[in-house]
Amino acid sequence: MKEDRDLLFLQQAKNEDLKVLVDILTHDTDGEVRISERLTNTDAYLYCYPNCLNRMWKEIAGELQRFGGNTLMNLYRGKGVAYREIVEDVCRKMNVFFYDWEDTVTLEKRLLEKICHEVVAQMSENELRNLVGQLNIKSKKTQKYMFVFALQAAIKKGGVLFTRLALYITQIISRMLLGRGLSFLGANAISRVLGGPVGWAITIGWSVADLASPAYRVTIPAVLQVSCMRMHQFNKE
Repeated sequence: MKEDRDLLFLQQAKNEDLKVLVDILTHDTDGEVRISERLTNTDAYLYCYPNCLNRMWKEIAGELQRFGGNTLMNLYRGKGVAYREIVEDVCRKMNVFFYDWEDTVTLEKRLLEKICHEVVAQMSENELRNLVGQLNIKSKKTQKYMFVFALQAAIKKGGVLFTRLALYITQIISRMLLGRGLSFLGANAISRVLGGPVGWAITIGWSVADLASPAYRVTIPAVLQVSCMRMHQFNKE
């Protein structure tokens, strides 16, 4: 891997969460090994997958950096880019505004905020009511617009409530891609409360970006995964 301070935290990440990231990098939505991946043939993968992934965090980071090249030509050439460049590229793809001088964590937060706002806006009144109740968000009125307002306020404020909401949405994307999601505290509970329509709403938006380039099928969910892993690690409940 290239020296990359933005990915150093992976060495302290939970094994099960690293496994989700590894599976995003190495397998497609049908569970087949990606043609362009190089991780599964390494000695590190053979010895460490699936139970000791912290020992190969550098190899995982390096594979993510390599997928940062947005063309198949770059993938086969093996060129890697810094994680910061990957985040910037994903933000541009998802129409997330950012300043060049902002740090990587801020860009990740902007990306998660945008996705959360868009998903909340598409939820039904019943889904919103269930989510507000699950997150213990106080809302004086029960109309849909008030639920939306309460959730958007939680997103803007950040903290535990925003973390839980972002984790839930990332779990939906992980389940859509891999058939399973993250194991963060609160994510599974929220998933049981909300139903499929939210997942379908995300699927619609995902498909547009997904068709643009094979690399985006990896970098978009991978960046969301890394963003949530970092947020959860440094903002523990």
